[in-house]
Amino acid sequence: MTQKIVRPDARDDEDFNRRLVGNAYGVTWHTMECKIGKLAKRAIRTVYTDPEVRNEALERRNGFKSYRRDYIAKCCLGRATKESEPSPRFTERQALSLFANARTAGLAAGNAFNPTPMVVGTPTTFLGNDIDPTKRTYYVPDGVCGFAWVLIHPANSSIAVHAKKQGIGRKAYGGGLSIWIHDHDQSMQRKRAHADAFAQVLRDAGIQAYAQSRMD
Repeated sequence: MTQKIVRPDARDDEDFNRRLVGNAYGVTWHTMECKIGKLAKRAIRTVYTDPEVRNEALERRNGFKSYRRDYIAKCCLGRATKESEPSPRFTERQALSLFANARTAGLAAGNAFNPTPMVVGTPTTFLGNDIDPTKRTYYVPDGVCGFAWVLIHPANSSIAVHAKKQGIGRKAYGGGLSIWIHDHDQSMQRKRAHADAFAQVLRDAGIQAYAQSRMD
């Protein structure tokens, strides 16, 4: 029988707020009680409660901004506040005003963001990660291509129903309602900045909203 080795300096789960599980798209955040987080073969614990705060701390430490973005796992979105903080209700006029303010903030953030440019070309070898200087290259000032969206939970909340009625939101795979960012051409970083600002306006109004993104 294999005995589990416990480090003498190991800290209890009570000292942490979330479990972080890596995947192909980034890192998903789970509550400490979530079975997915507990059963994951590779999971770390963090004292941070919000992905953006942790990302900012890592950027300060590393000196650069990462392309990868963490996000709260769909199975844990709003779990802690679902019962204690019911979703606020909005009239149609209030919802339209909120969406307009969120988009204005998003456009400003996306346009102001300074993406990391990239050069696209042909590798010297099959599946290589270098660029052949003898062949044509393309300079992409807006950085990597990708998508970004805002996820609202729950999908039957007042603001989600208004978003669906206005045609700006649709049911998300795995639950919730998603509002996709169609501005800023194909720049994932600008779209993500837009989604972050958009979601923040909704959160300030008491809505469970989170920004997510992925590269194309």
